[in-house]
Amino acid sequence: MSYRVFTDSQVEEFVELGFVRLEEAFSREKASAAQDFLWEKLEKRNIQKDDPDSWTEPMVHLQETYDEPVFRACMTERLQDAIEDLVGRGRWADRGTSIGWGWWPVNFSLGADQPWDVPRGGWHWDGIQFAHTVTAPDQGLLLLPHFSEVGPQGGGTLVAAGSHEIVARFLQEHPDGIQLGDALPACNQGHPWLSALTGVTESVGNRIETLMERETIDAAGTSLRVVETNAHPGDVIFCHPFLYHAASSNHSGVPRFMCNRTTPLKAPMCLNREDGDYSPVERSIRQGLARQS
Repeated sequence: MSYRVFTDSQVEEFVELGFVRLEEAFSREKASAAQDFLWEKLEKRNIQKDDPDSWTEPMVHLQETYDEPVFRACMTERLQDAIEDLVGRGRWADRGTSIGWGWWPVNFSLGADQPWDVPRGGWHWDGIQFAHTVTAPDQGLLLLPHFSEVGPQGGGTLVAAGSHEIVARFLQEHPDGIQLGDALPACNQGHPWLSALTGVTESVGNRIETLMERETIDAAGTSLRVVETNAHPGDVIFCHPFLYHAASSNHSGVPRFMCNRTTPLKAPMCLNREDGDYSPVERSIRQGLARQS
């Protein structure tokens, strides 16, 4: 498969880790225009851009989707081509359509009153609205577009690199599908590293050292480690649909603006293609299942 945006090494990074960052998926200027729109929404809640004293809530949720021109401008040809690099050309259901951008967890200072650490709560993969199977088309990818600067300990999404392989093996055992609310606790309890990550077991000790600074190889041979994602305005983090992720604390003093976007597929993924034309998402699933075998 040839790629229009990502390099071969970036694609391999996605297959192995379950995520990859695309720089300048849209321009800083477009990100800034979108952020200005969001500040106008926040001003209606008496939260002023130029008055940090008005930032009294650590996290503000704008539970809306927006389809204004400033957001449509962010869906660049570069971003659309990058999506199809990972899900397969012509397989993304929403290419060329106008889809709203949202929801918006604006992180002003979540957890800033406590030492920065790897959280026990909040770890999940997305998709509460459908039954999960190993080839489900509903998610495709999880995109995390960024509209502000997100540096270390600045509220960047935490991802559990390699966890997409664990989830692939788990879902392979549920061919009739399983709802996310049932899948998450079962998956957490069924894997020792996930049990430690999510607080099912408490014998972790220093969570940053054990879960972030140290790589763990599980019994199937999957490499696992928590990674803090950082980004510039206009960058997008591309996440595998099975990737565990969680919110992190923001100790930077800079409000973090980002949202979540799905990229549903036209048809279920295929893990046995006669022509061998597997997308990187499919290849990563096949790799995870092969480790189990």
